[in-house]
Amino acid sequence: MIFIGGISMGKKELDFFQTMVCKKCGQYTNLTVFMTYTYFSFFFIPLFKWGKKYYAVSRCCGTVFSLDPEIGKAIERGENVTLSEEDLNPTGYEENGTAHCPDCGYLLDNDFAYCPKCGRKLF
Repeated sequence: MIFIGGISMGKKELDFFQTMVCKKCGQYTNLTVFMTYTYFSFFFIPLFKWGKKYYAVSRCCGTVFSLDPEIGKAIERGENVTLSEEDLNPTGYEENGTAHCPDCGYLLDNDFAYCPKCGRKLF
């Protein structure tokens, strides 16, 4: 008997929409929230998920902000949540995959352990 199963990463956009001033660039923007997770599938059917993380993406500059898991779970459940600047923690990444230093905004290569401009330890 052959079993087909595996572990994969998933991404799901959550049903959330909010307009606010971007914490990074200061422009008026829309935030979109998504969840990333790891899941186990058996015969191509996802059975369970773990390692959920929640992020918000600013549409003006593409900055990705991490969210507290409790806030993310509330959004996932469909509760009425209003995000504030304090809830948004810059990850240093943009939606297109480029990385910037969360402190000074310097464009980084993937192999940097420290920011060459400000010296912050990265990731």
